[in-house]
Amino acid sequence: MDRILSPLRATPTLLRELTATLDPADYGWQPAPGRWSVEEVLGHLIHVEALGFRLRAERILREDNPLLEAYDPDEFAAAGAYTGRTLVAALEDFTAERAASLAVLSTLGPASLERPGRHSKLGDLVLANLLHEWVFHDLGHVRQVAELVRSRRHYPHLGPWQQFYSVNP
Repeated sequence: MDRILSPLRATPTLLRELTATLDPADYGWQPAPGRWSVEEVLGHLIHVEALGFRLRAERILREDNPLLEAYDPDEFAAAGAYTGRTLVAALEDFTAERAASLAVLSTLGPASLERPGRHSKLGDLVLANLLHEWVFHDLGHVRQVAELVRSRRHYPHLGPWQQFYSVNP
């Protein structure tokens, strides 16, 4: 379980450290149409923490083979569900949601990992699959935030070193 819990514990701190140098304009900067800002990434992480990952894990733990509905992040982003918080508030909200999730996950025993569920689009799965997807998802968004910060705060100031790098925020 430590391979799951350790990275999940680290994510709020990693995000806090990565975003520490951002100005308000950096926080809301979208690198291109359809690409998310740091604000949207954090809003998504808050939203999916409670309504995607934790809710699904809790349902798998208390129900017999529950049907888990698909989650469309682009639909929520288009509706503005991921915007409207300051950077400080978003980090606090995510940290609180993650603490609630870790409280649930820290009670799991090995047998819990094999509890089944059914995803509306993906089919059969077990809790262990969801937990690994949770960490994989976190790491992808940590990487995304790092690339946004890298592209916005540092790349423009590289001077002649720009020729050695490309950015893809």
